[in-house]
Amino acid sequence: MHKIYDPDHFKVVFFSSAPIGVPFLQALAEDKRFELVGVVTQCDKPSGRWMEMCENIIKKEARKLFLWSLPIGETTHSSDFSGPSSDFSDFIQTPTKLNPSKSEEGQVFAARLAEKNPDFLVVIAYGKIIPQGILDIPQIAPINVHGSLLPKYRGASPIQTCLLNDDKETGVTIMKMDAWLDTGDMIDKRWFTIPFDRTVKDLIAKMMDFGPKFLNDTLRKYGKRMLGEVKQDETLVTASYKIEKESWLIDPRKESIHNVYRKYRAFSLRPKIYFMLNGKRIIVEDLKLDEYVYNSNEQAPLFLQDQTLNLAVKHIMLKPEGKKTMSRKEFSNGYLYQASTRI
Repeated sequence: MHKIYDPDHFKVVFFSSAPIGVPFLQALAEDKRFELVGVVTQCDKPSGRWMEMCENIIKKEARKLFLWSLPIGETTHSSDFSGPSSDFSDFIQTPTKLNPSKSEEGQVFAARLAEKNPDFLVVIAYGKIIPQGILDIPQIAPINVHGSLLPKYRGASPIQTCLLNDDKETGVTIMKMDAWLDTGDMIDKRWFTIPFDRTVKDLIAKMMDFGPKFLNDTLRKYGKRMLGEVKQDETLVTASYKIEKESWLIDPRKESIHNVYRKYRAFSLRPKIYFMLNGKRIIVEDLKLDEYVYNSNEQAPLFLQDQTLNLAVKHIMLKPEGKKTMSRKEFSNGYLYQASTRI
């Protein structure tokens, strides 16, 4: 446990680069038990057809929160927050190198972070490994919000992996970070079930709904020494890995609908599953199954030999490459009418 330390409110620096982090950031900024003293996110990246530089969603939200997150009495140096000397550039940092022992940029970043004297670093979907030299900075602890019930699914894709493995429950673990990937001591967990029709989008929405309050309450209890730490059982560890490109390619005529549906649930947000037809990519935009019928037809393929759909399919929407999204009937009557290969 951390040393005795009991402030009226806890100072937090928030690390994230993904949409799932937005409600967590908002909740910390609005909770009077905490003082948001900084946000760390990834740098602007090119996006869109013209590859224009774009801020990620965390930086955009932090910009909105900036003014009233400053300590009382502080003012900005720049009305548009764009200058390198503005308070904005100190409140929101986008370092490319974090390790103070390996780069000058890392040393500057660590010094600026230490000046904030944070009680907690809170990390959720940041996208970079945080070195020990940074993890040692907070007064109390660096905290990670992990999208699985550790020690299950350490690694890069815990939410997708639980769907690929047909798990019936999942949850969120609040853990104390160490220098390794998801190996730190656990502080608290929250479970929830996974109904048959839920996809990765639904699980993320669930975590975004209950997660912020769960995090804030856990931080407060841990900071007040009402919660301790539990080491992970290394005999129960399983890993989730970076999803490879070929993972979302399906064969609708040979692959079981069980296989297709677990991939659909895991990748329905992005990049979405697809199959190839006459050299063109066909994306499965939407797929809804009847659970009762599915249970007796799960080993049959999505498209049967007589060109009909598996009996379990209630609804399907397909998007041929370069075309609009269409129903199975529209796909068969329009797109397939001109194709040399039927499905």
